[in-house]
Amino acid sequence: MEVNLVRAIFIFNSITVTILGLLDAFAETYLPIAITSTYRYGRYAAEGKAALIPPIEVPKRWFKHFYEFAAPLSTYTLLITLRFYLGVGNVPVNILQILDILFGVNRQSLVSPEHTTLALVLVTIHCWKRFYETHYVSIFSNVKINLSHYIVGFVHYVGTISCLIGESNGFFKGILLILQNQKLGNYFELLINMTQIFCPGSRPIVNWNGLTYIDYSCSIIFLWATYKQLICNKILSNLRKNKKGETVTLQHKIPKGDLFEYISSPLQLSEILVYLMLTIILRNSQTFYYIFLWVLLNQVRIHRTLQNQVFVFSFKLTLQTKLLFLGSNWSTWSLVVRRVI
Repeated sequence: MEVNLVRAIFIFNSITVTILGLLDAFAETYLPIAITSTYRYGRYAAEGKAALIPPIEVPKRWFKHFYEFAAPLSTYTLLITLRFYLGVGNVPVNILQILDILFGVNRQSLVSPEHTTLALVLVTIHCWKRFYETHYVSIFSNVKINLSHYIVGFVHYVGTISCLIGESNGFFKGILLILQNQKLGNYFELLINMTQIFCPGSRPIVNWNGLTYIDYSCSIIFLWATYKQLICNKILSNLRKNKKGETVTLQHKIPKGDLFEYISSPLQLSEILVYLMLTIILRNSQTFYYIFLWVLLNQVRIHRTLQNQVFVFSFKLTLQTKLLFLGSNWSTWSLVVRRVI
């Protein structure tokens, strides 16, 4: 039985983050530090006695590594995709073999060349923007994160970027599968399949007319969301600087301005919007929905932690009305107004 590894990994991640979120909501006080440290860090870190076996941790500033990896990878993927669709060259055999391993040799061609190209352009922009944020905007404190966070970050970007081409037209037939037809004696079918791979005239063509107003609208919202994420990160960074632009503190403060005036978790909301727009653009994909599910559940968990630990317990705000993008109950998916204490 063939397994779609990317789909299986993100389903596992979604189930795991849901279980951890439920434990955090209803049984956090009974959990050992060894468990809470796997999903809390920095300003969200749980307080309590040290674990019997200290967790393996790395500096939070290592978040930079995600984008030092993802930005070049997305760029390379975009270039080989354009090279293939424009008839300049073919997809490297090792790329097709990797996709065969991740998505299966019998995967279907579901996403058109134009939707694949559009999604890759947007993801590449987003990754380089995140590279800029983590290297030149964000001011990281000295806190550490669990090694599991660090590993999951790389898994996320490998899965996301590979999913952009894994079910796309022209990337679904591996060389090894073609050669297997020789054993069946069907040389005519072998000739047709080889021609589809190597003949420039038969390769998929990007038809920009295949994009709809929905796709263009999603692209605009995507770019707006990733830009707002940059603005909000600059606001957070400025909280640790003086008027001369010098870093004077690593403490957490209440952010104000832009989206922070309307919602308490604009970074999480913008990340959800980014992946929601990608999901709509790649709506014919059978795997990307699971990536969006993982992002949604993970960002909701982070939002809950921020809401409960930062705004309520750490800062002890006076009565102040905030518009939260998600309610305190996970089953509440509409915008609500809540009084934060």
